[in-house]
Amino acid sequence: MNQGKISDYINPVPLKITDDKAIFKVEKLVPTPYIERVLPLEYAPLYEQLAQLEIAIPKIVCLEKSDRLTVVEEYIDSPRLDQYLKTHKLNSDQIHDLICQLLDVLDVLQQQAPPIIHRDIKPENIFYDGHKLVLADFDIARNLQKDASHDTHVLGSVGYAAPEQFGFAQSGPQSDFYAVGVLMNVLYTGCLPSVRLYQGPERKIIEKATHINRQKRYQSAREFKDALIALSHPNWRLPGFRSQRPSHMLIAACGYLLMLLAAFSMNSGSKSAADRFLLRLTTFLILLLLVLFAGNYRGIKHKCLFHSSKFKFVRFCGIIVSYLLLATTVTAALATLSVAISSFGL
Repeated sequence: MNQGKISDYINPVPLKITDDKAIFKVEKLVPTPYIERVLPLEYAPLYEQLAQLEIAIPKIVCLEKSDRLTVVEEYIDSPRLDQYLKTHKLNSDQIHDLICQLLDVLDVLQQQAPPIIHRDIKPENIFYDGHKLVLADFDIARNLQKDASHDTHVLGSVGYAAPEQFGFAQSGPQSDFYAVGVLMNVLYTGCLPSVRLYQGPERKIIEKATHINRQKRYQSAREFKDALIALSHPNWRLPGFRSQRPSHMLIAACGYLLMLLAAFSMNSGSKSAADRFLLRLTTFLILLLLVLFAGNYRGIKHKCLFHSSKFKFVRFCGIIVSYLLLATTVTAALATLSVAISSFGL
């Protein structure tokens, strides 16, 4: 950290003043803007920790203590995320990248001794230029205390703050993950999960991150990020084999074998061997499609008709109609192939 003096910074412009805090935009003697924060002395240990970190947070260039703590940090010349979203629509890949960057920052913060909990993750406290993210505003951040049963002060933004931040328990890493889950939902839908829950493949991740019971949320930033990465790179394993559990794979193998036996033991009455084979193949593929839809193979339900509807019944009808359309397409294609084969006298 490059040490300086408070007197090196001039032209304070008030940004936020409350009874116990004051935040000013200030300038160094050279025309470079900085942010000056005047805080209670109790924030000193936290900001001394932050000053040592080389991650995507504003760099602290000066820190002085007297009767108050005065912190000068770099001024981030990028739009806040809430401002950026007014003129830009993020796609799924961009949202995944943004959330992964945020989780990387939280991973470092939570590995400090003692861990740092931000407690106010929301678009207004994130700077984003379309590529790089900077997490800012640590004014209500705190260090995790091993023996504390609840937070000393009830703080946090309504909608983003986890239940425990309202006096039910001590906020911890899971509290920040809760806010990240809410942020994900907002990035996809523009709404809080309580208003409209995203219905795409990320829904399960959002639901886990924002579970009311913090023990059922993600327990580390790495676990959260791994879930996102796995979703970004889905595997091709059939339902029953994705978990790689021996019992599940055995049951699945038996199920697929029974489907094959049922389909290829059919007696079509056709004299043509090709017709009989294509009919049995059609039956098997229709049964397989049913399994793929039921198991949401590679997120197939989220590609169905009406998948973005907020009504469960409408989404269910969309899945049924999509299955029938796909099954009809497969049947028609194989029937056309059968006719083509017959025309050649095979």
